[in-house]
Amino acid sequence: MAEMKKFLFPILILICVTAAIYLGNYSNNYSYYDDYKEIVSNEYVNPSIKGAGELFTNLKAFHFYVPLKHYTNYVLNHISFLNPHISHLFSDLLHILNVILCYLLIIKLSKSYKVAFLTALMFAVSPVCSNAVNEIAARGHLFTAFFAMLSFYMYILADSKGLKHKQGLYFLAASLVFYLLGLFFWTTIIIFPALLIIYEFAKEKENRHPAKILFLKISPFFTKAAVILLINLYISYLRYSLQTQSAAFDNGLIFSLNLFGWQSFYKIPALIAYYISYCFVPPFFDIVFAPPLPDFFQSPLKYISAFAIIAVYLTVCFYVYKKDKFLLTGMAIFAVFLFPGIVFMYKTELLSLRYMYFASIGIFFTVFVFLENFVFNRENSFFLKRCCVYILIIWFLFAASNSYFRKNTWENPETVTNAMIKNRNIAEVWGWFLKINWETDLQTNKQYLIKAKETLEKNKYGYDLQYDLINQNIEGRIQYIDTLLSSPETIK
Repeated sequence: MAEMKKFLFPILILICVTAAIYLGNYSNNYSYYDDYKEIVSNEYVNPSIKGAGELFTNLKAFHFYVPLKHYTNYVLNHISFLNPHISHLFSDLLHILNVILCYLLIIKLSKSYKVAFLTALMFAVSPVCSNAVNEIAARGHLFTAFFAMLSFYMYILADSKGLKHKQGLYFLAASLVFYLLGLFFWTTIIIFPALLIIYEFAKEKENRHPAKILFLKISPFFTKAAVILLINLYISYLRYSLQTQSAAFDNGLIFSLNLFGWQSFYKIPALIAYYISYCFVPPFFDIVFAPPLPDFFQSPLKYISAFAIIAVYLTVCFYVYKKDKFLLTGMAIFAVFLFPGIVFMYKTELLSLRYMYFASIGIFFTVFVFLENFVFNRENSFFLKRCCVYILIIWFLFAASNSYFRKNTWENPETVTNAMIKNRNIAEVWGWFLKINWETDLQTNKQYLIKAKETLEKNKYGYDLQYDLINQNIEGRIQYIDTLLSSPETIK
């Protein structure tokens, strides 16, 4: 009974804390351009226009083949048509489930209730996760975390000692089923088999399976991943051939090495450093778009600092790995699930906090495992322990309060664009630019675009990749509005 309380009481705390922070976004409306594009103006999730079957058969309708993600919106619209409140509530509940799964999974990986609780607690409250929770269109990353953790948990259970009959095979089959479902909810889970490889590598030699059994165990995961990859590449080919301007791998998602060329050597590490730092000091708003990335010799200290951040993180990982090789699995969550966001990027949005939703668990896990093994378990370090406790309390209070108030910036399109403007840099440009989506007066729209143009000119430094594309967008729309304003019908 005491052991059960020790297990369940932290879960109750995690549920209460997560609910206290996020359930207030229930009153939010659809908030961002993507919400409207994916739900409000999407006829395929409108039960009064389309049947649910088309979500599974029309390969030309979406960027990726994730019919169950869209089917979720279809069902929510069927329950309460175009009701953003029920969608926000659904995302909140899914985040709560993910926090619980995080706690259960980290117990398995760390063998420590303390590490599991603190990791799940920071995952619950960290602002770096708020984009995926507060923006309805980003819910796919919640699904990735849910099905990846559920599948991984079942995979680990299949290795449990003392299983009877074919229980191990049942757990393994369940893991495979959850992974397959996850592939139809969002594509970033496709990288999950890489985590399984790291898990198997991190085992002690006496616990490893022979190569033949390991191949039979993991190959179904890779097979399903390969099939889904081919389907999505085919969809991208179809959309590109139709010149829809929304194929996944042309002018939408672009291979990062093609974006940066040889400068990838220092620009991609800089982006990774941004992601790491945002787990501790988040940006003003979740939609950060692209940070300024000038040439190395234009801003050498910037890139040296980025390499220093990564070096510190890798050093911590190395010491944890040396302490217990198996802990590599938890730390690897960051690298594995950030990988899609680093390999493929939108030209105007190099950073997206959505990718950090699940990946952040790897950062928090690393921090708390390191503290437990190298600070709290050390003898004669009372002062150091106390300082760490105070720092952790401040970190938690800052993160929780930031996330609590941050959800208000997602209240509606106006609060979103205002927050983007306050975020400065290219985000400010897009804040002014996106205001035209909800303004009907042409003169006002022109003023927004002029403001976006002025802000862009002030932020040219370090935005070589984005400047021409954004400038072309702005000037094209200004010319279009001028044409409309000068037409006889508009004058009348």
